[in-house]
Amino acid sequence: METILTVIDSLNIYQPKSGYRFSLEPFILSKDIDIKDNQCVVDFGSGCGIISVLIGKINPRCKIYAVENNDDMSNIIRKNIALHNLDNVIVVKTLEEIKTNEVDIVISNPPYFTKDSYRSSKKFFSEKFETQSIKEILLSIRRIIKNKGLLRLSYHPTRIIDLIKILDGLGFGIKSIKPIYGSMNSKASFVILDSKFNTKSYTIIEKAVYLD
Repeated sequence: METILTVIDSLNIYQPKSGYRFSLEPFILSKDIDIKDNQCVVDFGSGCGIISVLIGKINPRCKIYAVENNDDMSNIIRKNIALHNLDNVIVVKTLEEIKTNEVDIVISNPPYFTKDSYRSSKKFFSEKFETQSIKEILLSIRRIIKNKGLLRLSYHPTRIIDLIKILDGLGFGIKSIKPIYGSMNSKASFVILDSKFNTKSYTIIEKAVYLD
């Protein structure tokens, strides 16, 4: 797969030259997160590994699993790990490779559209579509995450109610929801939702973030 070196806010990162490419979501997902030494973090659906790189630079003494089932993208992750001299990132193909109750924090920007409910257009081919349901993903996460472990997700506003229902049914208490807007006059582009496993919901709607 042909790659291109992208520079954002002095961060160098390799990503595919064509096809789906990261936006600002990884930077917002990685911001204001407390990661202690020796904690275990999972970057699920890692893509080019940008979240793993950002977290690895925040705390080089934590352990990070970059979970990516696409072999071409996994090779790009390894390229980015080498570029930033990170020795605390492990690339795996599935969550099944991670031990039960090993993980303190899971961060993910998962696919949130289903192809059968999305109108085909030019944008259609660059969007993220589910290859497995969000419930299946969360069931796998529930196995690996510790009691009261943090799950941070970026998700589309049109599907946030579905997500909250599934999280609640699987024992994740919703802690905060932060809407992200492209501009003051636009609809929310996505939301950042924090939940903790095996806790009760006590939800704070955080101050909105405007990207312009």
